[in-house]
Amino acid sequence: MNSKLRPTSFELLGLTLLDIGALRGTTHFSLMNPSGQPTNIYLIMGPNGAGKTTVLESIYCAMRLLDAREHTGVGIDSIDRDDGGLQLDARVTLDDGVRSKVYVLSISVGRPGLLKRWSIEELEALNIDSQIVLEYKSRPAATGIERSAASDPEAVSFAESILERAGEPSMALFDVANGFPTVLYFPSDRGIHKPPEGARAVTSPKGLGYKAAHRFGPDGVSWDASIDNLFVWFAWLGDGREELCRELVNELIFRGTKRLGGVDRPTLSVPVLVESGSHRLDQLSSGERQLVQFVVRVASHMTGSSIVLIDETEQHLHLVMRRRLINIIKQWASEHRGLSFVLTSHQVDSMRVLAPKLEEPGLVKGGCLVKPKFKLPHAG
Repeated sequence: MNSKLRPTSFELLGLTLLDIGALRGTTHFSLMNPSGQPTNIYLIMGPNGAGKTTVLESIYCAMRLLDAREHTGVGIDSIDRDDGGLQLDARVTLDDGVRSKVYVLSISVGRPGLLKRWSIEELEALNIDSQIVLEYKSRPAATGIERSAASDPEAVSFAESILERAGEPSMALFDVANGFPTVLYFPSDRGIHKPPEGARAVTSPKGLGYKAAHRFGPDGVSWDASIDNLFVWFAWLGDGREELCRELVNELIFRGTKRLGGVDRPTLSVPVLVESGSHRLDQLSSGERQLVQFVVRVASHMTGSSIVLIDETEQHLHLVMRRRLINIIKQWASEHRGLSFVLTSHQVDSMRVLAPKLEEPGLVKGGCLVKPKFKLPHAG
């Protein structure tokens, strides 16, 4: 098998879980609409403790497996310590330089093995000939997991192409020409913090190169992983990305006279300009910090096949900011083919703003309600 099968598109179709967290038994999530189209906005509603975060963590952990041939673990206790299983299905187009072919790619991990075998009828409905499996199993006589030799050759070729591209820097914002898949995960503990004092320097940002899975928690724990450093790096490169990032923030997030100024080179900082003067990024309101992180990180790290995961969309956001976030999501999903969003929420207002039953140009919406199958000790 040619080791150069290059992915040119990657769209999630479904997720199947077996005994993961609060989701007991086999639970299947179809990430397609009733017509069989992959959704580009999918909203998961449900009470706290029902398993909403489990769904996002499962997608992230499955994609993270693509970043190496071996791992110390999956990152999900129900799989690493118990007998749980996970399968993430995607429609992937692979190109060998001469022709391209479409498959259902199944990333499978856990002791049970493959959880869903796609029927001929299901494949035909998607105009796909075959399902290929990329399986990860426990290492014999060792801890951790590894990519199984029993994986289909086409799936292995796909995985190898991901590793060959790892770390390659993006050359532009909204890098849609790059069809390699990536997940951008924003967990509930996100936002911008003040970077450590005395660490500022013109440094290549941590994680800016290509990866199959990015996780954006508290931004600014270290200088090299901070939004400030990302702006400084873009300004130092002088390729227009710093100016475009500022334009996006000023247009999509701020109102009135508030705006981001250009990088202050002596202090290596990004000033927020207001009527009374200026202040730091980390001194924005909690809602503004979240939205700035979201806009800048998605624009900087996305590829032409990006899945953005946002846990608790209402976290630290009042109603106006929550609606602003969802409107940005709807705008970007309609503008950028290959960019999709999976969101969780327990606020009914999020569903009202998203309007899942309202047809809108460029949007394919879907969603589900998650209910706990048993009460966890920590659940309220």
